[in-house]
Amino acid sequence: LPSPQPFPRPRPKPEPTPAATPRTVRWVPLGAIGAIGALVLLAVAAIVVATTGDGTAAAPASPVVSTSKAAPVTTPVRSLQFALRAAGGDQGCASHAFGDAQASLQQTSCSGVTRASYAATVDGRAGAVTVGIVAFPDASQAAAFKAVADTPGGGGVLDLATETGQWGATPVPRFENAAYASKLDGSSVRLVQAVWVPGPSTPDDPGLVRAAKAALDLPAR
Repeated sequence: LPSPQPFPRPRPKPEPTPAATPRTVRWVPLGAIGAIGALVLLAVAAIVVATTGDGTAAAPASPVVSTSKAAPVTTPVRSLQFALRAAGGDQGCASHAFGDAQASLQQTSCSGVTRASYAATVDGRAGAVTVGIVAFPDASQAAAFKAVADTPGGGGVLDLATETGQWGATPVPRFENAAYASKLDGSSVRLVQAVWVPGPSTPDDPGLVRAAKAALDLPAR
């Protein structure tokens, strides 16, 4: 007998495919999108202001420069002029001196004396200056004579133009209370007196002191 045939297996049924889940798409209204954009812009602007407002230092203020000029200070013009009236010299030292200076010259050897008289103008005011240069054989005698002449009330050398009448139209000066200056130059001593014409004069008058110091360098011939 033929072998019995096996019964065919039934095919499995395909499982039913689950239905796709439907997706719902929600549309955002255009007005809402505009509002969101505005909020984003405001937030960005706030951040920018916050970072630049406090973090950035303010530019320094320009210094104030004053353009006003101070009034110029007016300084009085100072002038000093000399005009020679007389000049000359000889060996009679003691005869042309007075006071303690004369006594000193009588006791020492003097090589000679040179004198000069000047009319002076000091800051526009008239004055007179007398110069006497006494020469000695050596510097030690010159220094000793200068010490005597520099002592207040120690005398000095007489004015040449007054002795010889050479002041001309200029009033004859009186060398009382004159400003005084002296200078030792090797073996010679230069003595200067300055007064106002007319007076009165004082030894510490600033104008006369200037004139006396300046006359230390005037020529005596």
